[in-house]
Amino acid sequence: MKQLILLCAIAIAGNVGAQYKPKKKRKDFFGGARDYRDFRSTGIQFQLGPSYTFTRSENEIQKSDPASLGNRYQYEQDPAGRIGGFAEIGLAHFILKDPFFKFGRIVDYIDYGIGFKLNGGRETTMFDNLDALGNVVTSTTGEGKFYHGSVFARFAVHKLHYLKGGKYFFDHSIGLNADYRVLGGDEDNYDGYFVPGTQYFAKPLAVQLHYDLGFGIKLKRGSYLIPGVQLPVLGIQQWHHGGNPSFQWYSNNYYPVYFKIKFIKLLVKKSNGCNPGSKEDKERNEKYMQGQ
Repeated sequence: MKQLILLCAIAIAGNVGAQYKPKKKRKDFFGGARDYRDFRSTGIQFQLGPSYTFTRSENEIQKSDPASLGNRYQYEQDPAGRIGGFAEIGLAHFILKDPFFKFGRIVDYIDYGIGFKLNGGRETTMFDNLDALGNVVTSTTGEGKFYHGSVFARFAVHKLHYLKGGKYFFDHSIGLNADYRVLGGDEDNYDGYFVPGTQYFAKPLAVQLHYDLGFGIKLKRGSYLIPGVQLPVLGIQQWHHGGNPSFQWYSNNYYPVYFKIKFIKLLVKKSNGCNPGSKEDKERNEKYMQGQ
C-alpha cells in the first residue's frame, strides 16, 4: 500500500513539473528577444527644441556733440532676447566606406531636412533732452518687440567620437542652412520713441554656416537620441559686419542659438520572406552549405 501511494505521488509531481513554466528573467522584460533585423544605412531624422536670441551684454550711451548749437540730447538702446523654437524632419545617411581615405572615415554620416523656426527679440530706447550744463530736462522711452517665423532647409556632415563601451558618443558637425522669413517682419512695430537713423532691418533670406555639438545615446539597434546645440558661425548671404551670423532688427543685432533633441531611426531592409538570423548564424549556414 505504501509503495502504491509513493508511486502516485511521483506521478503527480512529474505531471505538475511538466506543466510548470518558469517566470521570465528580469532582463527579458526589458530586453525582449534578440533583434536580428537588417538595417539600411539610411534613416529618418527628426529634431526640435527651444531657441534664444542673445544680444550684447553692455549698452553704450550715445550723446550729441557738446559743441553743437542745436538741442543737446543723449539716448540708450537696450536690446533683449526672446525665447523661440524650431522643428525639423529629414533623412540621415551613414557612410559605411570612405573611398578617399585608407585610414578611416572623416565623415560618419550626413543629414538634411526642412523645418520651421521662430526667433524674436525686443529693444528699449531711453531718450533724454539736456540743457547747456548736461542736465536732463525731459525724458521719453519707447519699446519695439518682434517675432519672425522662417522656413528653412539644412544640410550637414557629421563626425562621431565614441566613448568607451560604444553606447555614448559626441557628435560634431558643420553645415549650411538657408532660412526664408514668412511671418513677422513688421518694421514699424515700435511703441513710443525710437532713433530712425540707427535702424536696419534684415532681409527675408539668410544663408549661414553653422556648427552643431551633440551628445549621442544609442537607445537600441538602429535608434539614436542626440541632445545638442546649434550655433551659427558665419553669415553668407547677408554679409554685414564681416560675416556676422547674427541678424539686425531695429538698432541691434540678435544671435540665435538652438537647443535641440535629435532622434534618428534607421530604416529596416525588406525581407525576402524568412529571418536571415544573426551574423554568426549566416556564417554557420555558409559552412554547412559548403560541406554538402
